[in-house]
Amino acid sequence: MSFLAGLDRGWVTIEVPGAPAPSPYATYVRYRPEDLPALPADVADLAWLERAARHDDYLGSAFGEAVRDLSGPAADQLLDGLPLPDDFVRFREGGLRDRLRSATDSYFDLGDSLVEVDGGHLLHLISDSQWVYHWLLYVGSDGSSAMVGADHPAGFRLSPEDAAAWPAEAGGYLLVADSFAEFAWRWWMDNDIFYRVVVEESDPTPWLARRPSPSPD
Repeated sequence: MSFLAGLDRGWVTIEVPGAPAPSPYATYVRYRPEDLPALPADVADLAWLERAARHDDYLGSAFGEAVRDLSGPAADQLLDGLPLPDDFVRFREGGLRDRLRSATDSYFDLGDSLVEVDGGHLLHLISDSQWVYHWLLYVGSDGSSAMVGADHPAGFRLSPEDAAAWPAEAGGYLLVADSFAEFAWRWWMDNDIFYRVVVEESDPTPWLARRPSPSPD
């Protein structure tokens, strides 16, 4: 059985203002794939993201050079030879990261190394600022790709104390999106609603009406 075939599916996201959530104090909630809004027709080519507004407070902007970002010599060395999907390459090389914001101060961090799994590798992409949750890109040796979530910092060299606090076997992995483009769109939508409602105190846009009820598990 391949790595992806053995994973449960679900969309892990922030508690979106106005959307049902299982707990008023939950940092993240989980939705079933069948309850999610339909993707736009142009999701794969990221045309929708190119049209989106740029932001000074984009995802990870506050961390500067403190983390292993998507570009630079260290990133190039880590990604060398990895068959990256076209949507991620377009995002990384197209200057699109300033379209994405994070209500929980999440940030891009490629981690220390790739994680070898059955049929491919996992590349750590995003950490929650408190390491509550992590998002990784699965890159298959056959050219397939997907986005995976984890409640442990996969791809990092951990101290004994950190390894005890975040055991890899605690929660495993979750298949959160079938492509990087799908992941980026759902992330953008949920966090855009948060910023419009909470930060800018403006119209949340019609997206809010399309938010589903979360899965009870």
